[in-house]
Amino acid sequence: TELENVKYSHVLSLIELHQLTYVLLKRNFFFVTETDDSAAESPIVALIMLVGLPRAGRFLMDHCSPPEGAATSIDPDGHGSSFSGSNLPIDLVAKQMKSRPKLLYWFLFQVFIHKPDIYVKFPTTAVPPRPITDLHRMQFSLFVDYADEDGAKDRDSDQSLAGLTGMKDTPFMVFLRAVTKVGGVQAENIREKLEAYRGGVIDSPAFARELAFVIENFGKGTVEDAREVLQLYIRGAKNLHMAVAFAERNTKYSGILWDMLVEHCTTPDPASGAADQNSSLGALFGSLLEAAAHTGSDLGSLVSRIPEGMSIEGLRPKLISAITDYRYKVKIHEQVDNMLMEDKISVSRELSHVSRRGSRMEYGDGEAQNTKISSTRLTSVSSRDLLKSQRSRFSSCHKSRPFSLRIR
Repeated sequence: TELENVKYSHVLSLIELHQLTYVLLKRNFFFVTETDDSAAESPIVALIMLVGLPRAGRFLMDHCSPPEGAATSIDPDGHGSSFSGSNLPIDLVAKQMKSRPKLLYWFLFQVFIHKPDIYVKFPTTAVPPRPITDLHRMQFSLFVDYADEDGAKDRDSDQSLAGLTGMKDTPFMVFLRAVTKVGGVQAENIREKLEAYRGGVIDSPAFARELAFVIENFGKGTVEDAREVLQLYIRGAKNLHMAVAFAERNTKYSGILWDMLVEHCTTPDPASGAADQNSSLGALFGSLLEAAAHTGSDLGSLVSRIPEGMSIEGLRPKLISAITDYRYKVKIHEQVDNMLMEDKISVSRELSHVSRRGSRMEYGDGEAQNTKISSTRLTSVSSRDLLKSQRSRFSSCHKSRPFSLRIR
């Protein structure tokens, strides 16, 4: 319990005070060899069970470090061979948690959230270390394995197709965006595993957005891929706003995708009654108009495709609201563009003013002196090109000494 975990919180302070983190990296610290008692819990797992997840999580995040490959091996005395005693390489910590997949899933997600600089961001190299990519593949498999418990199957099922909510990325989506950039997990493997998990059911909400992301960004770019992505947004994720945004984003097949959207919003459902079909389709098409307005689509062509006899409740207010929102967005873009142009002109003037400033080099008795000269006094390369009115400003001592002007 929480009260029992508080009693042992001083253990973490003792470990930090005496720099005993290297002890946690030895699989069986109290045995001579690693195989003496393979059933015993690893030190890190035992520590988590002792102090609880919140305190252990903070401790591990404070002391975890990048993997160091062979340099992180532990010598027989239990000390690290080349890393600081206060560091815990994440690959060695993950190795101890392999027997506890849920705990490993929790730890890798904590590293991904709190330590992205050592896990998914590599500013000094284009290829991440192999231990990191192994952890990426391991975490991806854990995401899929524990999808049911995390509610991945129905996390989007409560969203109405007519709604504009649910635009925020899921944790799994954030993870995929990060690891696909560094090549931790191949896009082909992601697509294959997600499609196998969904079982070919297009209406399943399980990983619909994630699969659509992978196909859109790493697919072949064919019309079949575009159709599949749109179906995943409409029937899988049940998010009309995402579907409309994709139709606008995919300029190559935009016409085909809009035809599919209109067809979906105007085709009656055979399972529903005739009395409810007209009102439900009208509400769906009205939501399509709202989503199109938010993405800046052509409302005129969309209104002209409203079928005869379709009743859309509140059509006039929706169109007025959509056009008003669009005009506000246009005004905002215009204001931002004007501000950008003003800043550009101001910076150009400043650069032009600075570039006109020159410096004159005078050579005396073997000693060089730099003299700053205002741009209003010197505007050419040599004194020969100066106007008479400007030459008269120099003293006679300056005339007797040769000089050259260097323009910055």
